Amino acid sequence: MWLAIHFNQLPLEIFSTSAIEQKKPQVILQNNRIICVNESAVQCGIKLDQSISTALTLSSELQFHERNLSLEKQQLTNFALILYQYSPSLCIENDRFLLIEIGRSLKLFTNLNNLLISLQQVLDNEKYSYQIGMGNTAKCAELLSYQSLKKTLLCWQDKLQSFDKKQLHKQLSSISIKQLSTPTNMTKKILSTGIRTLGELEKLPGKSISKRFGKTLTQYLLQLYGELADPKSYFIPEERFSQKIEFIDVIHSQQGLLFPIKRLIKDLYRFLIVKQKSCHHLRWQLFDSNKNMLQFDVLLANNEVNKNNFLELSKLNLGRHKLDAPVEAISLTVDQLNQLSTETKSLIDDQQEFKSDTYFIDQIRAKLGIHSCNSIQQISEHIPELATGQNIELSFNSKKINTTDKQSVKKATTSLSHPTWLLEEPKPINHYKNRLTWHGELKIISQRERITLNWWSKKIIRDYFLAEHDNGVIYWIFKEPISKQYFIHGIYS
Repeated sequence: MWLAIHFNQLPLEIFSTSAIEQKKPQVILQNNRIICVNESAVQCGIKLDQSISTALTLSSELQFHERNLSLEKQQLTNFALILYQYSPSLCIENDRFLLIEIGRSLKLFTNLNNLLISLQQVLDNEKYSYQIGMGNTAKCAELLSYQSLKKTLLCWQDKLQSFDKKQLHKQLSSISIKQLSTPTNMTKKILSTGIRTLGELEKLPGKSISKRFGKTLTQYLLQLYGELADPKSYFIPEERFSQKIEFIDVIHSQQGLLFPIKRLIKDLYRFLIVKQKSCHHLRWQLFDSNKNMLQFDVLLANNEVNKNNFLELSKLNLGRHKLDAPVEAISLTVDQLNQLSTETKSLIDDQQEFKSDTYFIDQIRAKLGIHSCNSIQQISEHIPELATGQNIELSFNSKKINTTDKQSVKKATTSLSHPTWLLEEPKPINHYKNRLTWHGELKIISQRERITLNWWSKKIIRDYFLAEHDNGVIYWIFKEPISKQYFIHGIYS
């Protein structure tokens, strides 16, 4: 059992326009012929298949745009992500259709009516024009999407949970030949014989159809009526996100860019939820009328998928830039996806997690630039002061230590080789009669770790220890065997 969704105004609706601009007559062109019109254009007398010169004589305010198949495919992919929850057996067909095999989804929704209500609510939120058709085959559902859904539902047998094939066949007979998804040349050839509907075509013998119009049409009709298998290439979500919106009318201000930014973030959020992934890096690109491109990056410190945060940080980043010319298009790209964190948080947590503060870091970087906050990364060097560096990618996946328990602190720190916090320069420690003092007494609590380096030039020999201060802080200290001097080099948090 198949359900087809026909987005009849998709070539026009993919172009983002304001409410004021939508009231003006607008058309989409392909090969210099009009293939899609809005209601205002219809009221001016503009029709499908007219030339643009004819249309311009009917309306001086006419706005037109060349058809963009890549943007249409992009939006159909968005719809596929939305509807993936209803069935994984979903495919994109003939530029304006989504086909969904819903036979196995009926049990989940109890009955067909519940499934249709849920699906229509989801589609209505997208603000795109659509028509729904259903049938026992994919091609049947596609053709019946050109007529009223109520008419198709008259063929549904609720008790049997199936369609009455005779009634479906009767409805198909009134379908126009122009609506068949057959090659244009074949459609013209059929129409040239005076045949106008599918019912009239069916009256011809099968051998005659094959002889006059070719095997392709015969195969199409057999698949339409379920007498021949109709294999499909099912939709599989991509491993990266990249979308672009082009404007019929240019945008002059940052405020005007908020609507397309929200739309792209909404699509990204949907994509991440379906993939069960998160991201740390959003890349925005603005294309202006001077053929220049403005790019800015939004970096995220944690794995949280939050579209409100995405929007706020994108707005802050955009505010740091100046628009030198009107914007014609905007794109959003996420190249690298991360595994979504599945850890559960306690309902009552006395200790505030540092993760909850990472949005504040994101805000600072959005306002001051991505290099205003950095994380510490390890470098393959044995000398401790050279073994760490700065990284613009922030990550907060460190293991949490119970700092109220001194034993757990000692156990955790003794299992660590180096602290993340090193002093800019080692500070000397007072050493007198086997006592170490530095603003209080220090007590060594670990075995020696010797580091020997640079034997070919200036040789470095250090014996490192963990030392506990009398105030409970754990320090990383070392001793130079030759001078016998102790130094503080690092501090454990």
